[in-house]
Amino acid sequence: MAGYEGHRGWINYLAVAPQYQRQGIGKLMMLEAEQLLVEVGCPKINLQVRTTNSEVIKFYQHLGYVQDLRTVQNDYHVYQRKSVVSDHSLLALDH
Repeated sequence: MAGYEGHRGWINYLAVAPQYQRQGIGKLMMLEAEQLLVEVGCPKINLQVRTTNSEVIKFYQHLGYVQDLRTVQNDYHVYQRKSVVSDHSLLALDH
């Protein structure tokens, strides 16, 4: 699920069934969500990751997301990608 409220975009509840993980499906889903947000003028994207989910944290870091150290919500950290609109390499990543 991706949304944009005029200030920042959010991507929530991205998941790939275990038997299909590590095949590039999650990356493709993220690229599509990011592209849709860029098309509506979204300048940055946030997402929440449970602090104990180290594999998912690595996945998002690999895609260019960094932890927003100012925002911690209960057991979640917020990760952010600010340069989505101007980052042409994001949209040109190999699928």
